[in-house]
Amino acid sequence: MTANPGVGKSAAAARVVRPSSWLWIPYIWLFFTSTRALSTWLSGHAEGAGQVDYSGSAADSVLMTLLMLIGLFILNMRREQAMRILARNKWVVALFVVMVVSILWSNFPAITFRRSARSIGTLVMILVVLTERSPQEALRVLLQRLYLVQIPFSIIAIKYFRAVGVIYGWDGVEEQWIGLSTDKNSLGQVAMCSGVFWIWQLFRDWTRKDQKRDWKRIGLDVMMLILTLWLLRGSKNSHSSTAILGFLVCTALLIALQFIKNTSAQTKRIILAMAIGATLLAPFAFLAFQSFNESPAQAVLEATGRNMTLTDRTLLWTDVINNAKKHPLLGVGYGAFWVGTIGYEMYPLPNWSAKTPWWRPEQGHNGFIDAYIDLGLVGVALLLIITGIGFADAWLNLQNDFQYGSLRMVLLLSIVMDNITETSVLKGTHAFWFLFLLLAVKVPPAIRRARPKPAPFVKTEEPEAEAAALLSDSLESVKRSPARDRNHAGIPLTMSFATRPVLP
Repeated sequence: MTANPGVGKSAAAARVVRPSSWLWIPYIWLFFTSTRALSTWLSGHAEGAGQVDYSGSAADSVLMTLLMLIGLFILNMRREQAMRILARNKWVVALFVVMVVSILWSNFPAITFRRSARSIGTLVMILVVLTERSPQEALRVLLQRLYLVQIPFSIIAIKYFRAVGVIYGWDGVEEQWIGLSTDKNSLGQVAMCSGVFWIWQLFRDWTRKDQKRDWKRIGLDVMMLILTLWLLRGSKNSHSSTAILGFLVCTALLIALQFIKNTSAQTKRIILAMAIGATLLAPFAFLAFQSFNESPAQAVLEATGRNMTLTDRTLLWTDVINNAKKHPLLGVGYGAFWVGTIGYEMYPLPNWSAKTPWWRPEQGHNGFIDAYIDLGLVGVALLLIITGIGFADAWLNLQNDFQYGSLRMVLLLSIVMDNITETSVLKGTHAFWFLFLLLAVKVPPAIRRARPKPAPFVKTEEPEAEAAALLSDSLESVKRSPARDRNHAGIPLTMSFATRPVLP
């Protein structure tokens, strides 16, 4: 009796629920938010790629509006699933309500309206992804498509199209790699998450038990990881220290999670308690280091190429917080602080201006401080609640869907770490805001564990052998059944293979 390999392969393939073609709509949105705006690409050069167009671009507005309309059309077809997700994420809904309502007290209501609309567009794209039949597979495919394009083409731009992939500092000497992104920090963010993703996928492809290892897929994972690490290291005199540190920490966490993969829930709780305990003991360790000439924080910062001011970021944070204290509860309005030259007199930055009078940044280089100035303590509280719930839900995923939970855990951590020195949360058209919502939003269990369609019947070339296999399984089940039920099993125990049925 010979086995039919086609049946096994079809069953294994059926277990993978492929995302629909509608997933390309969020991909287009994510591509432009993680690289450059359409208007910047149409300009054909890298200079000024990172500058914000506060008046809005017609090309960008048309593209984003079109994608939003298509996204709403998709959600209308999936409105039941979308409403269930929103009902399960009331804190996310509350945050977006505060964003929109802040138009009422914003000093620049037109800018607040435009940025709120784009952030809502991001939420629409997130819902399109999460209402797929398998949100886990949709997330994996979305990230894989993004990095398969962005990483190789960024390297090509840096090596061969330097007018697109490289910019220089004010002195004209410092070389900064930007690839398809707008600046070195944005490229570092992409490389950080890409590296974590390919390591995660390598673990996934290496340890999967449903089928034999696909060496072509594993080879692709390794190759993309090598290319990502090449980008992450940066040029000879310029790199993103935050991205490198975030990659190392998240990789260590990802490896640690692999070691506790098969441990019991109680053991995992003990490990988590130990981690929390270490966090609580950190202040005492800091005080112990004060007896030396160098604090641990200073040692870490100097190892990553920064000083205790985080490249003058602490001066900027002081100025932003002083402005936020004037509107502590609700802030100045969503997106109404970093508005370019029109806000210089209204929102002074004396400490920063004394250090760098000829240039003013376009963000506060800390996502939570920028949330404070935009939406006040209410916005910060909502953001922290959503972050905490996201981590808690990712931890629960580790119990029932380890691969999905580990990816959520490490990518959420990378985004939170990045927002210590950069700002991406609450920025409507930033790739990390997209990913943050995609990872933090809770998916109802019925949607998360969507069952694939059953595998179609595969007709074999040996119907008698297939029938014999089915009969053998039936006889085995009869033998295992209680004696009193065997007479009612419906299968004569004396049936020989000579009288076995033949499949059509």
